[in-house]
Amino acid sequence: MKKLMTLTAMVLILSSGFYAKETPFAVGFGVSDSAGNLGLNLEASSPSFAQDFLIIRLESQIDFLSAYRNNPDVEWEMFSTHRLGLVGTGGWNSDTIRLYGEFGPVLALPCSTISDDTMQWGIYGLFGFEFFIASKEESTIAYYLEAGTNALFDSADNIAGDPDYYSGFTARTGIRFYF
Repeated sequence: MKKLMTLTAMVLILSSGFYAKETPFAVGFGVSDSAGNLGLNLEASSPSFAQDFLIIRLESQIDFLSAYRNNPDVEWEMFSTHRLGLVGTGGWNSDTIRLYGEFGPVLALPCSTISDDTMQWGIYGLFGFEFFIASKEESTIAYYLEAGTNALFDSADNIAGDPDYYSGFTARTGIRFYF
């Protein structure tokens, strides 16, 4: 019985720190330039866990193939990308600024003028800053800036030269609302 009580106490102590929710659920929207393509995104972020260190973020984005504007057959073709990321926060740099890193898989759903594939997988990684309009205890709105890279494992096989249409540098900005 003593071993069971000790084990139960240890589990409760460890789990109380692991599931501390210091950053609440958030939704956001933004604009991006991913490998030269314009994108508009919507995202949802889980409450933080692991002592306010980890967040899970799900994002869907509509992209416009603007990197090939000199090709009238594919300019501004629309496709979508979806991400499931693990966010690690670097802590608060001040009362209103937070640094974080994010990585995970990316799923691209290209249109038929870009590729015959219905789905293309890859990975992404980025770092970002959130700028809250008030201190972290009072603010529910944050402006964010992110920079990183995407790497699809496939290419645009229906465009001459099979270019990597979504692999490369990414810059994003937007607003998050915390609840």
